[in-house]
Amino acid sequence: MSRSSADVVALIGAEKPEGGQEGTLFHSLAVSASVIAFGRGLGLNEDTVGLLGFGGLLHDIGKMALSTKLLETSGPLDAAELMLIQTHPELGHEMLRQIEGIPKVVLDICLYHHERFDGSGYPYGLVGAEIPEVARIAAICDVYDALTTMRPYKTAWSPCEAIDAMLRSTGQFDPVLLNAFVSWIASDGVTQ
Repeated sequence: MSRSSADVVALIGAEKPEGGQEGTLFHSLAVSASVIAFGRGLGLNEDTVGLLGFGGLLHDIGKMALSTKLLETSGPLDAAELMLIQTHPELGHEMLRQIEGIPKVVLDICLYHHERFDGSGYPYGLVGAEIPEVARIAAICDVYDALTTMRPYKTAWSPCEAIDAMLRSTGQFDPVLLNAFVSWIASDGVTQ
């Protein structure tokens, strides 16, 4: 195992939550599986699909730098808490940049997965094609998993409810990729 591979394995191991807080780890695993399957559904080559999966696994790694108390908050976040949460893409990107050989795709997913197609996202307010396609793919899978999974602050939505909400959130997602995701989900029978 190369030094950079060992560093990544150590980071993933560090993502293992203490005190029963498995949410971020399970979410990262689910996003990784989803981006792999969706990437294949898009007809992407297997090298890109593998990098998507790696990026999905590490997309929220910056949350390691945030307090567990903040991540476990069950009510609405105040402005200061929201600002802290919104630092996780940059924190994760910086962590990953320190590891030799981390692919640009993985860095892009980590840094840009909260950008919105209409420019209202964070950390930079990128618009449309300014957001790397891999991050636009990951953003869809990230939100879908977040909506369909129980969180401390909400119950899990059904796949149909999640897709409906995502389709109604005008400007959040790349519309071409979102339509492809909806078709892919429907063809897999997930929305039943």
